[in-house]
Amino acid sequence: MRPTLRIKITAKRQVTFPAAVLKALRVKPGDYLALIQDKDEWRLAPEGVDFNKLGTLKHKIFPQLPPFDLAAWRGTAKDHARLRD
Repeated sequence: MRPTLRIKITAKRQVTFPAAVLKALRVKPGDYLALIQDKDEWRLAPEGVDFNKLGTLKHKIFPQLPPFDLAAWRGTAKDHARLRD
């Protein structure tokens, strides 16, 4: 017999998955899950980034720019008022 978990749907149509399920799916906060219809059943699968869609932006990156040094950027002083959205 397959294990069964009950998941409650709130009034806002939100659900909370048990930690064991998210660990088994290897997902963390901020990741996406795909809900896939497979014949008469639905299944969940982790959904990664489609790198093929990112290739269309390659022409916007100047080839003469050096790679971004995140560690150096984190170490510099910043005006946090300018960094806000």
